[in-house]
Amino acid sequence: MATTHATSLSNGELVEENDLGSIRRVTADSLPILSGMSIKRIVINPGAMRTPHWHANCNELTYCVSGTSFVSVLDNYSKFSSFTISAGEMFHIDSGSLHHIENIGEEPAEFILAFRSDRPEDFGLAASFGAMTDAVLGNTYDLPASDFAKMRRDTNDRRLVSGPDLWLARDMGLANTQLWRRR
Repeated sequence: MATTHATSLSNGELVEENDLGSIRRVTADSLPILSGMSIKRIVINPGAMRTPHWHANCNELTYCVSGTSFVSVLDNYSKFSSFTISAGEMFHIDSGSLHHIENIGEEPAEFILAFRSDRPEDFGLAASFGAMTDAVLGNTYDLPASDFAKMRRDTNDRRLVSGPDLWLARDMGLANTQLWRRR
């Protein structure tokens, strides 16, 4: 089906796929006419979540095709909000805002995401924390470096998690919210 003007999102570039769900995307790399925009399809299985992350170079508009999910957002002004989203609803995320999507339903949750960039940058909170030393985190958040020593960190960006990793990702997102509020 790929032409100058059309392609398949269901068969788009595979970003991640496992028993927790899948992420596929179409960017200007595969459909050059997408100048200044791109699109993703995310399927999150029950009990799994798209880990806390942000996009440094674009806004995100997300449409829920199916399922019920919990979304949290820490925006650029340190304002925290959370809400439930279901099929037929959508939400907007400003560039630089930390956010996550957690499937709280009994069926897979499917989303279509549009970005205002032909090559959106994606930074996972856990991987970002993993790349920093305890001293850097302490200086960043004006806390003792020892406060971060017990935090399990990794530089691999795991986009979909469940089980104990879901709790860790959720805790990191909430911890970051509390750290920002303390500043």
